Amino acid sequence: MAKRIVRGLGIGLGALIGLLVLGAAVVYGVSSSRLSKQYEVEPEPVTLSSDSAVVARGRHLAESRLGCADCHAPDLGGKVMIESPAFGRIVAPNLTSGQGGVGGGYTDADWVRAVRHGVAADGRGLVIMPSAEFHRLSREDLVAVLSYARQVPPVERSLPESKLGPVARAMLAFSAEALPVRTLDHEAPFPASPVEGVSVEYGAYLAGTSGCRGCHGPDLSGAPSHEPGGVPAANLTPAGRSGQWSEAEFIRAMREGKRPDGSDISPAMPWQAMGRMTDVELRAIFAYLRSLPPVVSES
Repeated sequence: MAKRIVRGLGIGLGALIGLLVLGAAVVYGVSSSRLSKQYEVEPEPVTLSSDSAVVARGRHLAESRLGCADCHAPDLGGKVMIESPAFGRIVAPNLTSGQGGVGGGYTDADWVRAVRHGVAADGRGLVIMPSAEFHRLSREDLVAVLSYARQVPPVERSLPESKLGPVARAMLAFSAEALPVRTLDHEAPFPASPVEGVSVEYGAYLAGTSGCRGCHGPDLSGAPSHEPGGVPAANLTPAGRSGQWSEAEFIRAMREGKRPDGSDISPAMPWQAMGRMTDVELRAIFAYLRSLPPVVSES
């Protein structure tokens, strides 16, 4: 009897190990196929600008709203974003024209294809690139930020290649959102330029293009951290903790990184960049957040 039990346990364990190996092989195969697939996307033509006002606006967008420095480093010379056994190595490339950078060889169409469509110059889909948000940028805003990125001083920095771990590969295999090129409407025209002002409409545009939903979830009611052991993203609807803040307290939190009770906001929240927004931009976002339906969540 004991031998039969041991034999049965051995068979069960072997079957379980076999299933795990098979599952891992499927995940690796599917994710590898999606990483190597070539996408033919012909972006709507734009012409980048060297006008100082356009470049200045692009710098403001890059440094305050779009989080370019968070991923690609303040000098846009790139950096290793994540290095962990679970996610692997996630590298944001050097965007400049310096040695090791991609910017020197990019055409205007390449810039648009990468940022708005999530497609690299070689046709492969870009991982992590928040093209789902950037796809909502107006033509004017996209031209401004790309015009700025194209003229930043060259940075001599060569970086290792990204190497995806099991969690990142599982995300690619099971979630279409992990590779934005798969979910975007590549034929969609640019959205209309928003009217700038303290309004819910302008706040919705800012929140929709600044990565808020990428961290706080589609309805902004909070979401788990993308990184193991990371801090969950807070509920930004009126039902959340920040729903009780005044406009002045919200702006102060974005400028100083402190809640009204004096506690520190996690550095995972890019308040340092958000705090560079103008008062009009921050007030518009506040108006939009207060217009949302309250959603009760644990975040």
